[in-house]
Amino acid sequence: MSEETIKVDIKVLVTTDRLKASVILIQNQSGVNLTFENVMNALRANKVTYGIDEEAIRKLVENPVFGSPVVVAQGKSPGKPIDGKLIYHFDIKREIKPKELPDGRVDYKDLGIVQNVRKDDILVTMVDPVDGENGVDVFGGVIKGQKGKRVNLPRGKNTYIDADGHTLRAACDGQVSVIEGKVVVLNTLEINSDVDNSTGNIDFVGNVHIKGSVLSGFKVVAEGNVEVDGIVEAAEIEAKGSVILHKGITGMGKGKIISQKNVIAKFIENATVVAAEDIQAEAIVHSDIKCGGKLVLIGKKASIVGGSCKVGKEVEAKVIGSYLSTTTEIEVGVDPLMIERYREIKKEINELKENIKKCDQGIEVLRKIEAAGKLIDDKREMLQKFTRSKIVSSERLKSLQLELEEIEKRLEERNEGVVKVQDVIYPGVKITIGNVCKIIKEPIKYCKIYREDADIKIAPYS
Repeated sequence: MSEETIKVDIKVLVTTDRLKASVILIQNQSGVNLTFENVMNALRANKVTYGIDEEAIRKLVENPVFGSPVVVAQGKSPGKPIDGKLIYHFDIKREIKPKELPDGRVDYKDLGIVQNVRKDDILVTMVDPVDGENGVDVFGGVIKGQKGKRVNLPRGKNTYIDADGHTLRAACDGQVSVIEGKVVVLNTLEINSDVDNSTGNIDFVGNVHIKGSVLSGFKVVAEGNVEVDGIVEAAEIEAKGSVILHKGITGMGKGKIISQKNVIAKFIENATVVAAEDIQAEAIVHSDIKCGGKLVLIGKKASIVGGSCKVGKEVEAKVIGSYLSTTTEIEVGVDPLMIERYREIKKEINELKENIKKCDQGIEVLRKIEAAGKLIDDKREMLQKFTRSKIVSSERLKSLQLELEEIEKRLEERNEGVVKVQDVIYPGVKITIGNVCKIIKEPIKYCKIYREDADIKIAPYS
């Protein structure tokens, strides 16, 4: 058939994203002739002007396809944006790790914990986002490209933003660190004596370096790291950074170390030690240990005797327990700090729900008095107080419920823990992995203890 003898209706379809236009040919003796020009006219009539594929139209005219859409115009998709980013000019994930010497001793002097910066040093550079290029639809209209996400410089204490608006610099000499998502430069408080009556308790916004000991009854609180050259007695240390005890802690049942990062000590004896990340020591005796990461015993002894160790990921030691069958509890596979937080949230949620209920009851009573026109000033103030309290409690409840969901998700996804023994684990040791327990009945050497399904398995150390 020639072009002149084919009569058609030409329908134009455009996709919802306006990036493709197609024509459908329907044979109709009272339609128009199937010609290149008539197809173009149909496109013009539907305002399709951009990205027209003339070659596709010519092919369609020469070899007609009836009843099915044929793409004859293509728009230009908008480009993808590039989000802004931060470039850190210091190591934000530096590991704190003492060196074990060839003879089994541990060098606590070379820990590499300090990242010194000088005033005006560049800490972070901000790179601007790049918006996606605009696209064009088949009607010739602009399709706006997506905007790239902007990031903000994480300005914290003792830092400033340069005049260019893109550079974060140190405002003083000190140690650079990331605390609660902000880059800070911490000054270090050095105490050249013991923490005792002459100093009182210590509460400092940066790092604390104590060149003496921390005596019984005293407390050290720091927003950075705490380093103690001497002994920690029945004292308390709390740090948002790591705690380094060059000698150790003899807690006498009252000593407590709490760190939001790592704890490194020569020995831990009759004390409570809690770390969000890892704990490392040469010997742990009759202590209550909790950490979210790994508990690693190093050095010649590398032993855990007595007490309780609750660890998120892994325990590694040469010796666990003693030949006297000292009761020693090891629990791995669940972050104990997360469990504690879970319990705290549940308790607070119940308290908030109870408070909201009381507020609702109070508001209901006062609204009835108000409706009767008998609401005096002190009752009106009480109504406002109940209303405010309900709003604050409801917001807090919403926030805690989101946190609870996140923790529940992480607890479900938890990795099973493992206990590695390089020398011997003695009878009297109770191993718990997840919710499965095993009591060691006879000495086992060079082993790895892990969970498989509902059983605790013992394999050769690797």
